[in-house]
Amino acid sequence: MTDREWVSEFTGSFNSYLSPGCRICRQGASLVLFVTGICERDCFYCPLSEERRGKDGIFANERRVGSDIEIIEEANAIGALGTGITGGEPLLKMEFVLKSIRALKREFGQDHHIHLYTGSRPGPTALAGLAEAGLDEIRFHPPTSEWSKPGWLYKTLVDAKGLGLLAGVEIPAIGPAPGIVDAVMRAEGFLNLNELEFSETNQRALGRMGFRSKDYGCGAVGSDLAAEEFKIGGLQVHYCSSAFKDAVQLRERLKRRAERTARPFDLPTDDGTLIYGAIIPVDGVVVGLGPVVDMLAGLGVPEEMYAPSEGRIEIAGWILEDIVEELEPMGWELFLEERYPLEGGPVVERIPL
Repeated sequence: MTDREWVSEFTGSFNSYLSPGCRICRQGASLVLFVTGICERDCFYCPLSEERRGKDGIFANERRVGSDIEIIEEANAIGALGTGITGGEPLLKMEFVLKSIRALKREFGQDHHIHLYTGSRPGPTALAGLAEAGLDEIRFHPPTSEWSKPGWLYKTLVDAKGLGLLAGVEIPAIGPAPGIVDAVMRAEGFLNLNELEFSETNQRALGRMGFRSKDYGCGAVGSDLAAEEFKIGGLQVHYCSSAFKDAVQLRERLKRRAERTARPFDLPTDDGTLIYGAIIPVDGVVVGLGPVVDMLAGLGVPEEMYAPSEGRIEIAGWILEDIVEELEPMGWELFLEERYPLEGGPVVERIPL
């Protein structure tokens, strides 16, 4: 597939152009590097969580990080083929962004595709610095007040392309944006449309403006119809629904992580979770896990098929099911557990045995 090829989107007849960054994201193979929650704008539709909005924290996917080493660890954990740099406003942390781009390119090579979102208006010097560091793709996010007449956008897109960057615009699908369409088409850039999403931090603002949430998921009623209005001949455009982000992008990323971080006794699922067994001795706090380990050894359970974890033993689920009858007389808690493959990831389900 070439960079300018049109493809058919899963939502139906909507023809869309997929930038390389979008293609990698669809595979769940893009590291999301969130460099800061600070932003000089106050967009009414901003969906950032309370944990991140307005706070100067760094996250690689769902993991809080503080160094290049931790960022690269997370990239390796999902087998990342690329990175998307976002915020807040990432260019408020320009030196960190440049340092991160160089580190990722150094570690994974030039084929590791890096794209960046920004709501600012970077000038030629800033764009040149990003291109020199190794940035591959940049997506601008003009405020809604400029959607009809973004006087700066055309030149900035052209400047970015002149430096070898793929350049486009990314906005939520909430209404017409004639000035953006004109600038993108004249500059031969691309336009990404995101379904407007309700979140814990923007639901009141969206409600006041008359938007309603769908009966399922977090998408806003009518956002997909607003996106349909951008089906204009010659416009390179892509629409991404909230359902697709949750059902495909996030799921595929979790699956990649589960496959790469699973212990020998973890069972990765098609939903990107891990299943394993757990044994909790009722007197574990006082006596410790020694009796459990001794009993497992006596039953011939290989050492690589279980591991101690914070006052309990985690073990291959299929093995635990086979030895339940031997363990039941001990009065220990025995169950199967399913959780997301993240450090301290939430438990999806717990089934007592």
